[in-house]
Amino acid sequence: MKTHVTGQPILGELRHALSAVFFGNPLFSPQEQLLANHYIHECEDARQLTGWLRNMSAAVAHRLCTGHCSTHSVAGHVV
Repeated sequence: MKTHVTGQPILGELRHALSAVFFGNPLFSPQEQLLANHYIHECEDARQLTGWLRNMSAAVAHRLCTGHCSTHSVAGHVV
């Protein structure tokens, strides 16, 4: 990951990495994906985005272990 002179990861790259985790991932409901999209693009703090990205691998692993899938929360969702 490229860094600025300060050593902070570039916000755009962090946003891209977080978006790749969420969007189209059946482990997250459409509502969760929408909220994540909003947060990803509103947040200007590289440390917060980095921390969230770091925690996402644990969250995905947890959802895989528990068998959580967004199909339960999408049952009433009309496309």
